[in-house]
Amino acid sequence: MGVWGWIVLYVLLFALVQLLIYRYLRSDEDAPLFSSTPPNRDPAAVEEIRNREDRRRSDDPSVVVCPRCGTENGTGFTYCRNCVSPMTAR
Repeated sequence: MGVWGWIVLYVLLFALVQLLIYRYLRSDEDAPLFSSTPPNRDPAAVEEIRNREDRRRSDDPSVVVCPRCGTENGTGFTYCRNCVSPMTAR
């Protein structure tokens, strides 16, 4: 088998491996990415945590509370370090 035969074989095998990886990752699409974070949180509980934390740290400008889970984050965070939801400006 010449050099071109090996090159064609390599390209075909590489494409096959990429296709298999794509199908494998695509089959896990329905699985949640972060199973530790429940998809449906009780909004009242989050609001209670947020209010409690806001009262406790009302004068601390270096801490931002996540609007979804109530976790303390630094002001430089774009996403919550606990639930990875986007941090919104208040």
